Amino acid sequence: MKQFLIFIGGFIAGILATLLFAFLVSDTKQPSDNLPGLTLFPEKGECITTQKEIKIFQVVKPNMALAESGKFPDEIMVLLINYDNKTYYDDQKIAIPSKNCARQIGTYQYTTKIGIEKTVPVVIIE
Repeated sequence: MKQFLIFIGGFIAGILATLLFAFLVSDTKQPSDNLPGLTLFPEKGECITTQKEIKIFQVVKPNMALAESGKFPDEIMVLLINYDNKTYYDDQKIAIPSKNCARQIGTYQYTTKIGIEKTVPVVIIE
């Protein structure tokens, strides 16, 4: 009987430890960069747009969205990443402060719904 109680106690302790570990892992607030097709550079690149507004047109992850900067024919599409725990939504307009820019930090390759391969710069606003 004593061995059975030790076994049950160990079993319950194992379940509690597993649940605690799962909670701690899921509670981390850092965004995940593991997006298929995403390549981040070892060092930051140049500012790629002189426009002061970016318009979100498709959210890829809560902190990552495909966006447009500029107007036709000089329009450029980018993958905008936010590391400040802010989320994006479709048709959102992001103002770039006057002392900041959209700085390239990588590239993102994806296939459109109609099967066209695209590669766009990945940017952060800083």
